Amino acid sequence: MSSYYTATRPGKKLVFTSLLTGLGGSFHFGYQITLTNPAQLALTSFVNRSYSDHYGVVLEKYQLDALWSFIIAILFAGGIIGSLILRFFADWLGRKKGLLVSFFGILVSSLLSICAFLIDSFEVYALSRFTMGISMCMGLGMSGLFLTECSPKACRGMIGMTTGIFVQLGLFTGSLIGMPDIFGRSDTWWMIYLAETLVVSVVMLLFTFFPESPCYLLFKGYEDSARDSVKLYYNCPDYLVDKNLKEIKENMQANMRNVNMIEVLKDPRTRRATLVGATTAFAMTFSGVAVINAFAVTILRDTGLSVFEASIANAGLSLLTLIGALFSASIIDKYGRRPLLLNTVFLIVIINILIFAFMRAYNVYQAPWIGYCLIFAISVFLVAFTVGPGPLCYFITSEMIVQHARSAGQSWAAFVQMSCRTLILVIYLPLSNAIGSDYSYLVLFVLPMAYCFVFFYYFLPETKNRNLLEVEEEIVNLPRLPFSRRQTYSTDEAQDQYDRRDLRQVF
Repeated sequence: MSSYYTATRPGKKLVFTSLLTGLGGSFHFGYQITLTNPAQLALTSFVNRSYSDHYGVVLEKYQLDALWSFIIAILFAGGIIGSLILRFFADWLGRKKGLLVSFFGILVSSLLSICAFLIDSFEVYALSRFTMGISMCMGLGMSGLFLTECSPKACRGMIGMTTGIFVQLGLFTGSLIGMPDIFGRSDTWWMIYLAETLVVSVVMLLFTFFPESPCYLLFKGYEDSARDSVKLYYNCPDYLVDKNLKEIKENMQANMRNVNMIEVLKDPRTRRATLVGATTAFAMTFSGVAVINAFAVTILRDTGLSVFEASIANAGLSLLTLIGALFSASIIDKYGRRPLLLNTVFLIVIINILIFAFMRAYNVYQAPWIGYCLIFAISVFLVAFTVGPGPLCYFITSEMIVQHARSAGQSWAAFVQMSCRTLILVIYLPLSNAIGSDYSYLVLFVLPMAYCFVFFYYFLPETKNRNLLEVEEEIVNLPRLPFSRRQTYSTDEAQDQYDRRDLRQVF
């Protein structure tokens, strides 16, 4: 089988498309999950005042904490809905139009947040976070699909990492712009959302001029449009465009239909790829980053920092995650997905144990130097997270799964991430009040990550510069579980099996 034309570096148009896709999609995920952190005092004051005005009751602290946890978590409850409808929009409208729908939803949700401020309604604010969750999850999932399908496999990892990079850029921007000294005050927090409306409006306008992914166009039978798309995104000479298209079509069955989220679990190969992608999303969430994103300022204040100092430290930590994501993008296609994920997950397990120890020691001794050690441990954790599970969870599923099942597999990964984030944010504060923040951290983020490390060791194949058949060969040559029998495998055997099963090749 001949190979695709591959460039060692992506073309300028593909790079610009990936930047635009990240700015319209994954950027808002990072922005939304962190902006409530530095602006928490202003936002909880708004919620308490609005509740009192509407119902004539001033909330007690524990009641306000519970309501605020609900408002924080409802973003990811919307994300669960977004993950369930992602496949429908991705397959019905296509990747590009599906992204445009998600951009429009983000725009409407931001305007709702501004309206909540103007009419003093915490209910409208909660609604805006719910609709924002739906829209940003669709954008996050479809960004991974769109960029994977537009990228030559030699630079697929680098382009795929832009999704994670823009999540971290959104985290940094939200932590900075939400500071009390900028827009995170009771009278100016609405401007946080005004900035978001401006960004997404510009992205929507520019994104309309770019074509659909070539893979989706071929899947729908639009060969002429697919040819133009390959020429733009692959940055290949004219005489190689038809060669790429021919090879793509040779590995696609015309009668193959898209599968839904239930059917993707019935086939052993698509089920395995889906479970690996879902476990990566689980590891991303249960690493502890969900709590650090949502409550970092509170955690830092508990170490003795003032509100201003905690906000500055939080912005610094967010900048550190951005640097980590950029570093990961520079090495992902050199070292591969499997070693990066295994090494960083193992490091996160060790660091989470240290974070628990420092949190426990500070609660007992209240020594400032212990608090500084805790901040340093969190910094190391964030670097490990942004090099490994943070960005990889957004596109690893798309690299392992066939075209007709790709949107369903990506939906499962998004569903797991949003469900886990919702669960963690709902239970963390009540659990922390019941057994302490230190033991809460131990229970929630050490044991699950240890399980993920073992799972990845036995089930995660390398996907760097590999097509589906080569990934299958990697899978059967992974370390075997105790008492299991090793199976020999070859690419020719894989091809024969896939021909019999009428499955398509992944790019």
